[in-house]
Amino acid sequence: MSHHRSRQFSVRLKELLPILAVVLTVGAIAALTVLAPRLGDSKQASADASPSPSVEPVEASPSSEPEPLPKFKTLEAPPVINRIPKKPKIDPCAVPRNLTVMTFNIKGGKVSPGELGGIAGVIRDAGADIVLLQEVDQNRRRSGNVDQPAVIASQLGMQSVFGANAYITDRGGYGTAILSRFPIDGYDNTHLPNSGGKEQRGLLRANIIVEGQRLVVFNTHLDHTSDSLRQAQIGAVMAKVNAYDGAKLLGGDLNAGSGSGVLGTALASLSDAGASLGASHDGGGRVDYLLPNSWLAAGDGDVDPTGLSDHHAVTIDFSMRGAADC
Repeated sequence: MSHHRSRQFSVRLKELLPILAVVLTVGAIAALTVLAPRLGDSKQASADASPSPSVEPVEASPSSEPEPLPKFKTLEAPPVINRIPKKPKIDPCAVPRNLTVMTFNIKGGKVSPGELGGIAGVIRDAGADIVLLQEVDQNRRRSGNVDQPAVIASQLGMQSVFGANAYITDRGGYGTAILSRFPIDGYDNTHLPNSGGKEQRGLLRANIIVEGQRLVVFNTHLDHTSDSLRQAQIGAVMAKVNAYDGAKLLGGDLNAGSGSGVLGTALASLSDAGASLGASHDGGGRVDYLLPNSWLAAGDGDVDPTGLSDHHAVTIDFSMRGAADC
């Protein structure tokens, strides 16, 4: 009985062996499919963690950090460039506004075209920046039909404006002129009170821009025959002068002495910059003036008996303060 059962078990075992082999094979394949990726990751991690056998590991210093590389390279400027000073900031109060002003009566316009070069030379030698001329002709036959202020200005590289007061034609006349090295920004001419058919007088005004600052310049030539008429004329002059704010200067031939009422009227709001200077006329005495307001401080002055006129050229240096009281 026992032998029979053993034989049956042996037969069944032989039948099951092929099936068992198939099951084991399938299981092994499944196991390899699952474990293969993990095994590859493990090997890669092991390789990353292990230093290369040909490179020795460098131990970082615990007390310092590695210096970062510069983003750009700084080059030292050449010595010539290093010597160039920095441009200073512009301070309006520190900008020097120094100017030289001249007043000159050129003898009734009776100046030949050739003599205009002599007048230009007087102005040039004095270094004048602004010039007030009286008794000037513009395109009149007696003086060679020459535009005198324009000719003189062109020889000096200046601008000029003219105010015709008498013998007026469509081409010009007789009057006063203002010349300037600085830009002239507008001008006008006002006829002054007159009586008895006397020669008409006027007041020429020009706005002159001196280093960015406006200076209002007035040029006049008052009557020489009547003190009462001169008083009326200086009253009209000062009414216009006083209507302007800021830096201003009145100059010209007042035909009045230093102690006159005419000058006293002007000095009520202006100052006599040439009070210490000598006579301005061949006949003696002072009749030619430069009268600034408080915006201009007078410096050195000079009276030049040029020989080109019966009047002398009066020249004074000024310093003009800024718009703010610096």
